Amino acid sequence: MKPASGFIWQLIHSLDSNEKLFFKRNFAPCVSPGQRLYIRLFDAIAAQKEYNEAAILKKFHPGLNKKNIAYQKHYLQRQICEALVQYDGRKNPGHDIYASIQLIRIYRKKGLYEEAFSTWKKAVEKARAAEAFALLNLLKTEFEKMIIFSNTYSGYDELLLLFKKNAITYTEYAELITLRDVYTETLLLKRRTHLGQDELLRDRISSLLERVNRADTVNHGHSFWYRHYYYMSKATLLYLKNDMPEALAILGELFNDWKKNAGFVATHGEFYIELLYMINYAGILNGSYTYVTTVFNDELNNEIRDRGQRAYFEAIKYLALNKIYNKTAAYTEVQQLLAFMKSKYKLWEPVLNEELNSTVTLSLGIGCFVLEQFDDALYFIKRATTYFRDATREEHAAVAQLLLLLIRYNLSNPRLFDAQYRATYQYFYKKKKKEPFEQVLVQCLHRAYYSKDSGKLREEFRNTLETLAQTQDHVLQQRTFAIFNFPGWLNSKIQRIPYRQYVEKKVKSGITLAEITLYYE
Repeated sequence: MKPASGFIWQLIHSLDSNEKLFFKRNFAPCVSPGQRLYIRLFDAIAAQKEYNEAAILKKFHPGLNKKNIAYQKHYLQRQICEALVQYDGRKNPGHDIYASIQLIRIYRKKGLYEEAFSTWKKAVEKARAAEAFALLNLLKTEFEKMIIFSNTYSGYDELLLLFKKNAITYTEYAELITLRDVYTETLLLKRRTHLGQDELLRDRISSLLERVNRADTVNHGHSFWYRHYYYMSKATLLYLKNDMPEALAILGELFNDWKKNAGFVATHGEFYIELLYMINYAGILNGSYTYVTTVFNDELNNEIRDRGQRAYFEAIKYLALNKIYNKTAAYTEVQQLLAFMKSKYKLWEPVLNEELNSTVTLSLGIGCFVLEQFDDALYFIKRATTYFRDATREEHAAVAQLLLLLIRYNLSNPRLFDAQYRATYQYFYKKKKKEPFEQVLVQCLHRAYYSKDSGKLREEFRNTLETLAQTQDHVLQQRTFAIFNFPGWLNSKIQRIPYRQYVEKKVKSGITLAEITLYYE
């Protein structure tokens, strides 16, 4: 496990204050004099704003040199990782169960079968309560090994009953594993559908949905995880088929199930947060803004205590609320939300993956654009497209390109507008799968920017809206306009009012929220 030159710096700077304290208390006091250098190395790296190995070598010369620094970093990394495993496992039932399995093995090898069986019994009950089926399999293997070598034991009948008392049948467990595999494939398909759906992909989505529908729904009540994989697979596949009402109804049912089993949020927060992400997507596309807001403000979310998972939750909550506030013309709330995120986002950015960082910064850019904070909008949207290069959401990159052109349009600098137009044009020209609506918008903005006649300018916008209306059933176009309401912006230009005022006017006039995305009026 040889650390890369900068990895040890990243690892140390990822630790929070409690993790650092745990490491210092449990892994520093008992080291021998010859090993204490790694503790000083820890402090030196923790103090650096950027990793600088030359400065460290100079500081600890001659005890630390080019020949032994690799060993010291390697040893330090091992100690930190061991500390993190212990720290993270203190309140994790899965860790406790696996520790019990290791202890059972030790007792068995030393012939201490009575204590091994006693530990096994407690571990099995805990594993069944946690639905830790993989650990239950390991425990059953340990039981088999114990009864092969142990003496006659008076409690065998009781233990055998416990051994055979399964939370779900083996048939149900096999189906659960199948649903888990379907869900994993569904998650990967969801990433691919962001780029659009060809016939092969649509066929695969339908095939997986048929497989989920064949699952034994009678036995849902036996296992929380059976229900989770079944409902998440079905809801996500329906979402991919653009059936938002049905998808959201299933997601809502599953959310209520998580509320009844709140203990799983602390131990399996990733699954819960993905559920919230899907409620965000399906709920907003369905126009169920009140429900989405209620879910993200539910007390159940307080069970998310892990620092990294908390960052993901806060980022997803921001994305959901920012979209809702913008769509409902709640611009005071938008302003407050932006101010909050600008103050907190830098703390969360190192924890979030590239894709979510890109999505959050794009959303920040959209919020700033609507509030006509064009310089901030330009900063965040450029950051979304250039800083997070490993992001995979190509449709976000496309929206960002269109927004950059919109920002340059509003800033009224011909030289910068021309430069951005060329960059945007090249982006869509090189794009593998070209979408007609993207080209229509780019050409519209280019022609409009140089139009000197206000009447012809409005005619250009009207013609563009009519062209877009012809492809309004295109799924990717719908999802792009769900990210930012380009038709609404065009209508605001026709009416010669700011986009923000246009949305406020529509909401106040009693137009339904879905109707705000009409292509022309």
